[in-house]
Amino acid sequence: MTDLPTSGPPPGIARRIGRPPKGEPTLTRERIGRAVLEEATGRGADRVTMRSLADRLAVTPRALYKIVRDRDDALVAAVAVASREWPGGPHDPERWADGLAGFCRELRAWYRRYPVLLRIVASTPMDDQVRAAALRNMDSLAGFLLAAGLPAGDVGRGCDLIVGTVAGFAEIEEWESRAAAADPGHGPPEQTTPVTRAALSDDALPHLRSLGNVSPATADERFEGHVEMLLLWLGARIP
Repeated sequence: MTDLPTSGPPPGIARRIGRPPKGEPTLTRERIGRAVLEEATGRGADRVTMRSLADRLAVTPRALYKIVRDRDDALVAAVAVASREWPGGPHDPERWADGLAGFCRELRAWYRRYPVLLRIVASTPMDDQVRAAALRNMDSLAGFLLAAGLPAGDVGRGCDLIVGTVAGFAEIEEWESRAAAADPGHGPPEQTTPVTRAALSDDALPHLRSLGNVSPATADERFEGHVEMLLLWLGARIP
């Protein structure tokens, strides 16, 4: 190993000793985290292994262990990467309804970009850095609601409702997409909701079946309905 030519190691040597070949990016927590997100989005978070990550990044598992402690730490790195892309939040409390509606749409897009994120967070212990980032995001949202005039006693519930509404819808939306993919007979995702499935079924559900001739709302239309209800709740409490 001490007599390797100065022009570069033979093919495969750099990979075996854990260094990227010349010209390839250095292995970092950022790269590992993004690889986790790609792997989990394509195959599911439970299918992510150190071996699969190593294959995706074209390194050895040993090289990964020099950057992250284990699989859980790699998942934490993925959450840290995604957290840095959290929407900046609304900024004009004088036009709080428009700003918050826009923020909800951006937050939905963020969840849709990382559809496995909720399951990773729910199943993996997070480190102090990730928890601190989440608290900063909530602090920014709470500050906006206070500036908009929401009473302090309602701010906590307001934050929970905003994030819960968007995250919950994103999770249901992901489930509907998986259901449509698993059963092409259901058609597009908007036809996999309980109401539309009942309307297409032979079950004795007269009220739901009566909706069968009503065109199903698109996912975007349903989401806007959730946002509208959220704004009504806030509007009833903001002077």
